[in-house]
Amino acid sequence: MYDPIKAQEGLTPDFLKNIQNQIESVILSKASAYFTPEGTAYTQNNPALKKGEMVVNFYDYQPCCASVLGLLSANGNEEALTIVRRLIDNVRYYIGEAREKEGFSNSLRRSQLHLVIAYERLKNILPESEASEWAKVLTQSGADMLDHFSNLQERVPALDNRGFGTGINHVAIAAEGIYKSGVALNRTDWQDTASAFNDRLIAYGHPDGYFEEHTNDAREGGPSLVYTPLTAGCANLIEIWRGQRDQARFETCGTFFRNFMDTHLKTMPFTDERANPHGLGCYGIAIHALSPEGRGLLRLHLDQVNFENMSLEYLARLHLEIDHMETGNGAVPEPLQDRQYRITMPLGVVHAQSWTMGLSAMKALNRETSPNSDYALDRQTLLFLSHPEAGTLISGTKSKHDVGWSTVRKGDDAYPVRTGELDIQTDRATAIVHYETFTVTATWIFGEEPRLVFSTDSPDTLTTQLVLETPMGTPFTIDGNTTATFGDDASTIDGVTTVATEKWGITADQAGRLIWYVAPFNPYSDGNKSTPNTRRPVFAVDWTNHLEFTFRTPL
Repeated sequence: MYDPIKAQEGLTPDFLKNIQNQIESVILSKASAYFTPEGTAYTQNNPALKKGEMVVNFYDYQPCCASVLGLLSANGNEEALTIVRRLIDNVRYYIGEAREKEGFSNSLRRSQLHLVIAYERLKNILPESEASEWAKVLTQSGADMLDHFSNLQERVPALDNRGFGTGINHVAIAAEGIYKSGVALNRTDWQDTASAFNDRLIAYGHPDGYFEEHTNDAREGGPSLVYTPLTAGCANLIEIWRGQRDQARFETCGTFFRNFMDTHLKTMPFTDERANPHGLGCYGIAIHALSPEGRGLLRLHLDQVNFENMSLEYLARLHLEIDHMETGNGAVPEPLQDRQYRITMPLGVVHAQSWTMGLSAMKALNRETSPNSDYALDRQTLLFLSHPEAGTLISGTKSKHDVGWSTVRKGDDAYPVRTGELDIQTDRATAIVHYETFTVTATWIFGEEPRLVFSTDSPDTLTTQLVLETPMGTPFTIDGNTTATFGDDASTIDGVTTVATEKWGITADQAGRLIWYVAPFNPYSDGNKSTPNTRRPVFAVDWTNHLEFTFRTPL
């Protein structure tokens, strides 16, 4: 449980400086262990990753540490300087010899900014010839980025993934690096190019406070809580550097994001059109410092971060974001308030009587626009449910080409085919969701023991599947008298009406089955395989016309 009084302390210069000091105290040893003289992309990363993910992690993501290492180097740390030199050498190899030798084709994206910051911090300390060589390499990598991202000129007038044929977050990150490179390398043309792109990006962003990734002309894609912070965060920094940030515009981004967090300050996977978010990342985190509620959130969140467990990229980006944070008093953040929130599209959340309940009637658009992309999961889940003491019961995690994760299905008809409707009242929230051959109504009825009601006019038998956020090894009590603990082997228990753990219980008004297990789809791993500890049970009930679940916490 988070302390609302602590939230009201907000952000002070001393608090933020202490966070940066913690980052500086751990980043060097982590960088030394990762960027060893003999290390490669294939030796320094998790072997389960796709080869391409290993490459970008080694040459682009983790080298973001250069900005903080540059600060340490400027203060006389020779080990830090040695690593920054190694990172510059890696850039030279990555955009040069490796293209032919290893078949690399991506430009830098994330690390260009941090390498340029390191250059700014060290150019007057380095030998003149070395500083000139760094500037030459970073000019080459900047030009390579501009070439890779079509000189930041979209091919269609849509600043989402259609504009460049890749994630718009990638382009926003590149623009941030190009702008800063223009400042450091005296390329005003680069500043102008990045500024013009940023103007168009901000104008295109959804008024509700998010930047779309996969969408269409009707803008039915909806938000991504994983990737909107990257896009918004980079746009925010460019506007700060230009001295013309529209504070209200970016406050809206922070408000949007915070409202889709629960009382554990975790984000809700059911909201995201393409990924499965679970927490507050490092990109765009400075946006929250624009409001008292956001500063309250940051005070609570940053107090809990274990910096030893964070990646080099996370540490460096957070350090940078803190440099651009407002200080001031805080307030109780939205996730800890009783409130209702929805966006224009049928996606909303209610915090009531300690429960956080989410509901969606969004279309599964990615099945039309990106059916074969590992990085565009299927929007197939309708629900979220969590409680301060019981934790998350239903996260709304989504998968790819796997109907076992869909909230409602009739065989393989398991994905909403058009945008539905959402209505939130004082005592309930109702979604009307359209599938290919049937329409279903899903209703949260608020209370100390919330109820979830499904109904349909279809005469056919439907199946509701509640994927439960309980990991392998969790003891279950079935119908009050049978216990079960699941391990490596798949199994199913039939004739189940009540499923309970020591933290919560769920009762259906008709018998179903407890299925162990469904396995998540991992976009980043080789073969999309997930680890066994991510497997989840499913409470599935076949029904016609009407079905009701009741949720409770232990007495």
